Amino acid sequence: MSEETIVLGAAIIRDFRLFVARRSQPASMAGFWELPGTELAGDERGTLDGLFTHEFGVSLNCVDQLLSDRMLLGWQNADDDAVRASLRVWRCQLPSEATFDIDLGDPRPSGYRFDDAQWVPLDALDEVSPWRDEVRIAAGEVADYYFADLVWQDAD
Repeated sequence: MSEETIVLGAAIIRDFRLFVARRSQPASMAGFWELPGTELAGDERGTLDGLFTHEFGVSLNCVDQLLSDRMLLGWQNADDDAVRASLRVWRCQLPSEATFDIDLGDPRPSGYRFDDAQWVPLDALDEVSPWRDEVRIAAGEVADYYFADLVWQDAD
């Protein structure tokens, strides 16, 4: 059996809005909205923080793994090769001292992996599209989890 690739996704919520980004590469996944993330390289917190520092110019605090792994259908790595992969979603926070205009989609992506970003109301996740099906389902589960967790709501 081939080795499975773990794809990390960051679930970041502020003011009942989920931060999502539109992928620009690889070409096979360009144009799809997702929980911003990347393939695991080293430790999980370091991988996500490194992505956000490079792609969005801001540090990221990874709190904990939020959902169990979800199989990603038709995932392609950076070389555009099909690989067996699973999505692992982490609850994350942007620095509390950072000021962002969430109506403008701040923080903005550098354009390397993602070409757009938005803060989408949790009850309106289908306002952005297209999503990869399994990622849209995970985003809905993140929203459900957030609505049921008053401690998380107070933290953000």
